[in-house]
This record gives sequence, structure tokens and C-alpha cells, in this order.
Amino acid sequence: MFLPTNTRFTPPIPNGLVVNDGMGANFKFEKGKTYRIRMINYAALASFMVHFDSHDMNVIMSDAAYVKQKTTYMLRVAPAQRYDVLVKCIDRDNRNYGFLIAGDINRDFTNKQFAQSWPFNYTGQLVMFPDRPFGTDVVKEWRPSDDAVFEPLGDAPILPKATKIFQFDWDFCLDKSGIPRSCVNGSPYVDQKVPTLYTAATTGENNTNPLVYGAIHPFVVNYGDVVDIVVNNRDPAIHPFHLHGHQFQVVRRAASGAGDWPGVDRARLNQKPPRRDTVSVMGSSHAVIRFEATNPGVYLFHCHIEWHVEMGLTATIIEAPERLRNLAIPEDHKAACLAQGIPTAGNAAGNIENPLDQTGMFLEPPSTYHGATFNPPAAPAVASPAVASPAPIAASSASAAASPALAAARLRSRVVGNHL
Repeated sequence: MFLPTNTRFTPPIPNGLVVNDGMGANFKFEKGKTYRIRMINYAALASFMVHFDSHDMNVIMSDAAYVKQKTTYMLRVAPAQRYDVLVKCIDRDNRNYGFLIAGDINRDFTNKQFAQSWPFNYTGQLVMFPDRPFGTDVVKEWRPSDDAVFEPLGDAPILPKATKIFQFDWDFCLDKSGIPRSCVNGSPYVDQKVPTLYTAATTGENNTNPLVYGAIHPFVVNYGDVVDIVVNNRDPAIHPFHLHGHQFQVVRRAASGAGDWPGVDRARLNQKPPRRDTVSVMGSSHAVIRFEATNPGVYLFHCHIEWHVEMGLTATIIEAPERLRNLAIPEDHKAACLAQGIPTAGNAAGNIENPLDQTGMFLEPPSTYHGATFNPPAAPAVASPAVASPAPIAASSASAAASPALAAARLRSRVVGNHL
């Protein structure tokens, strides 16, 4: 992924899917009862399509936020998204019913200009008759519901007009070393020396100045601000964007190919937007999310395709920094940082005397990337205690012939209650 030869910015593609950690999804159903099923996508890249043979899904919750009950036949669950659905066991046919889970590794399943592929599928079962054959489920074309128009339970209206608007324009790019990156507003996110929360806690009145935080794409907001983040996705693929610390309103999510946000007036916004924490932004299109800044802290906003996080597709919300000044940091937290050589005070570079001094801040991501797994350096040569000669013995070394196998995409679902 991080090789200069990867000029197409191609991520590792999963070679399978795992449901319920390999335990499968055969659910015991009884006629006439209604079951609540929770679906969680914790894959690194793949989304999942879900369809139940002969049964409707009634969506009641998305990303832990209740929605007005919505009947649907198909759902697309992006990385980090969660859904709670009610499925009523039908009272006919006297057979078992299959339900289909298909891994979506396509760039944009709505864009017919791209070849569509569905190589990974799993069929779960609604089991009413254990002694009878399991059912099947076949989908000719995936057309999931538009989750951006689900309505919040209780008809919660759109938040007031934004007092802070941040533009998040992103596309793939190359850094100065020719390594593939994801650029937000022209540059990738770069980790700094000091954890951002510690910078906010230790830089006094300067903690409202984005300059003290370094190249982390700091979005500084005051307590009580109504915040809009406008995501302009310049890539033709769909990307799931996730915000820590909040459930936001999806006030606008345009179809694929719509281009950048035109900045039209309030009438074009969803007046009863759903609340959630992860939204799929369509290819070559845009989305606008809105939240109220009433949760002081430091929160990431990022694409939830893990490779893209590593490439720099991240921004940082510094929320209510005036309430974070002199925040008491637990001693065990400091000790954990110091054990790793991580400073716990000052600006992003650890400058305490002058937080506006940017000397030492990291402006470029590291050119050496090990990833989650890597071959460590060969052990240093050591003398054998059985050999009297002081001459060192050459240590043997070996390198792996191939990279580790790609992890399977993952989806977790479970019955939350026996029945409702």
C-alpha cells in the first residue's frame, strides 16, 4: 500500500469474510415472534450487503441512535456502522429461510461504469425446522435503502444554522518521497510528538490557536458551537467517515458523481436528518454533517477504511479547548507516555516556553512504514558461552518469503433478545 510503485493507490483486498468470529449465523426462530438483530461491521475495508429471504427488516437503530421504524429489504453496512433491525418470523411455508451477506469491495456499487464483483458471500439461516434442509437466498441486484434519509425517532429537527464550518476536501496524493498518501486540504495527517489532548491541556490560552497542534488538521471549536463539516470526496469510490465523541446529523448526502458541495441554502438540507457517527460519502460527491459542540475533548474525524487512516485521511476536532486548560492528567497515563519517550506537555513538538514555536513539529509522515506486522531486524550477534575465543559468532538471519495473509473481512451480527 505504501510503496511508490502503488500509483493506483490500491489497498489490500480481503480474501474472505468472517461472520460472528467464524461461529456463523444460524438463528433459531419461532413462528409469529419478532426478533431484534444487531449487525456490526468491524471490517477494515469491506462493506456488507444484507438481505433476508421472504422477510422484511424494520430498521429501528443506526449507530446506536434510534430512528423512526423503516421497512427495508436490503441494507448496506459500511465499516464501523451498526444497525438494529426487527425481523418478524413469517407464519407460512413450513421451511427454513436463508439470509444473504455479501462483501462489497467495489469502488462504488451505484456506478455502473465500474465493473461490479461480489466474490465473498455467506448464507445464514432462520431456523424453524432443524430437521429440514436449510434455505437459500439469491439477490440479482443489490439496491439497499438510502440510509441518509432515515428519520430520527421523535422527529428531532435539524440543528440551527452552523456557527463554524470546516471544509474537508480530500483526494489521494504522493508525499515528497513518492509514497501514496491521502491528502486533506492538500496534505496528509501527520502524528506529532505530544498527544493532542495533552497539548490542549498544557498550552494555556494558546490552546485555541491551531498552530500549536501541528499537521493534524486541527478544527478548533468553542463550547456550544454548531459545527458543519463539509466532506468533498474527490475519489470515485465510496468512503465511510466516522466521528469520535459525537453522533452527528447527516444534513446532506448527495448521490455519486454530484461533485463538491455547492454551498446551497438551508432548503436543500435534510430537515429531519438521521443521527449517527459514520456516514458513507459517495464517489466523486459530498456530504455535510452537523453536530453541537457540547462534549469538551479531542476527537478524530477520519475515513474508516483502515489503510486510508494510515495514509493520512484524518482530521482532529479540538472541542471547547478553553475547558481543557490545566486538565488533570492521571499519573499512570504520564508514566505510560514517558516509558515510550513521549512528552506530555507543550505544543505538538513539546515546546513549553513558547507554544507558538513550531520548531521540531513533524510536517511529513515517516518514510519507513512497518504496519501492524513486520519482520524485526535480525538479532545482534552474541558470543556463545561454550566458546573460549572472544571472536563473535555470526548470527544467522532469515526473512519471510511472503507477506502475511490478508485478513478476512468481518461482520458481526447477533440476536439481542429472544423476542419482543
